[in-house]
Amino acid sequence: MWRNTLVFFAAVLALGFTSTTTATPDTDEAPALWQERCFFDGLFTSRDRMARLQSDPALVPVMKTIAVQLAQQAANMEQIDVYMKAQADNLRYAFAQDEPASSLDTISANFETLAAGDDQIRNNLYYLTVRCRLASSQALPDQDIYQAALLILSQVQQLQLQLNALYTDAMAGRTIIADNTWGTDKHFRYHTDQLISSVVSIQDSVFAVYNAGYELAMRSK
Repeated sequence: MWRNTLVFFAAVLALGFTSTTTATPDTDEAPALWQERCFFDGLFTSRDRMARLQSDPALVPVMKTIAVQLAQQAANMEQIDVYMKAQADNLRYAFAQDEPASSLDTISANFETLAAGDDQIRNNLYYLTVRCRLASSQALPDQDIYQAALLILSQVQQLQLQLNALYTDAMAGRTIIADNTWGTDKHFRYHTDQLISSVVSIQDSVFAVYNAGYELAMRSK
C-alpha cells in the first residue's frame, strides 16, 4: 500500500514544480525575464549593461513567481517528511516480526522513491538559483524589487527549517535500522544510505538559492 502511494506521490512531485508556473490573468504565459525568452547571442553582454539602467518590466513578477516556487518546494519537502515518519513506524513493525524480509523489501522500495523526491527538489532549487542569478543581473535599487527579494529569502528560511526537520526524521529511521542490523542485508543498508545522502545533498542547493537571493536583495537595496 505504502509503495503504491509513494510511487504516485513521486509523479505528483515531479509535476508539482511546473504547476506553480501558472499563467497570470493578463498573459498566456508565466512571467519570464528576457534572458529566458531568447537564445544566447552576441548582444547578451550589451543587454546586461543596458539592464543596469533599466530593469526588465517582468522582474518583480518573476521574483514573486520564484518565491511561490520556493514555497512549493518547502511543501514538497514537508510531504516527504510525512512519509519519512511513516517509514519509521513501518520499520518498528517490521523488526517486531521474526521474519521482517518481506516488509523490509517494501520499505526499501519506499526509500528509493523518497530519495528520488529529494533529488527532484534539489534540481528544482538549482533551477530557481539560476533564475535568481538572472534577476540579480538586472537588479537596481528599488523598494519593490527589494521587498520581492526579502520574500524570496523568507521562503528560503522556511526551506531550511523544513530540511532540518526532514534530516532529523531521516536519521531517526537510520537509528532504528542501526539497532536492528540482524534483520537487514547490504542492499537494504545501501538504500538507507542513499536516502540519507539525498537528504543531505539538498543542503547545497538551499545554500545556493540563499546566496543568489541575498545578492539580489543587496543589489536592489
